[in-house]
Amino acid sequence: MTEKNLARFYQIAQEIWSQLPSQARFRPLEDGKVLSRYAPLMEGFTEEVVQGFYDTLFGHSATRRVFREGERPAREKTLRDWYLRTLRGPFNGQYFAWQALVGLVHVRRGVTNAMMAAMWNWLTEEVARRARAALPPEEARALEDAWRRLAFTVMALIAEEYLEAYLEALALAKGEDPRAFLEEAQEAAARLLEKLKPA
Repeated sequence: MTEKNLARFYQIAQEIWSQLPSQARFRPLEDGKVLSRYAPLMEGFTEEVVQGFYDTLFGHSATRRVFREGERPAREKTLRDWYLRTLRGPFNGQYFAWQALVGLVHVRRGVTNAMMAAMWNWLTEEVARRARAALPPEEARALEDAWRRLAFTVMALIAEEYLEAYLEALALAKGEDPRAFLEEAQEAAARLLEKLKPA
């Protein structure tokens, strides 16, 4: 992915980032240092993490349906590349634009936000479990906290871009302006909520 191709996603990532309270999101400098400090340890988890991640996805019928026959090795490579890039940093605009792009990829592939959030939970628990087994409690907690903040920040980027990309794709398919379509969707949601009110 080139800088030019990511330009749209830089802007999207910045817009989403601005919505996240600073106390509740990933801290690129502080958390990045923690991840960098433990990168050699976490790199040692790579193959088990990749294997477990895809064993979990392929072991569940709903998530298994997302994949085409024979593509598991390519998807494992994608996860491995992402995991190693994440451990090595840097956590810059390009990194977070790349994470926002995943929302559009998920729309295209039929990966739901529920699936994505569940697998982030799996990955967060896996990193925490391995950190607790390998590090003194205080260090394990620092690594868990940094990884958790990364997880929730990336989930926010993916989920928000997923929704925006989904609505934009629907609007374009209907030949409508995406902003007008979003307003129409918000009005329709208001009507649905009104129907749910007790009589």
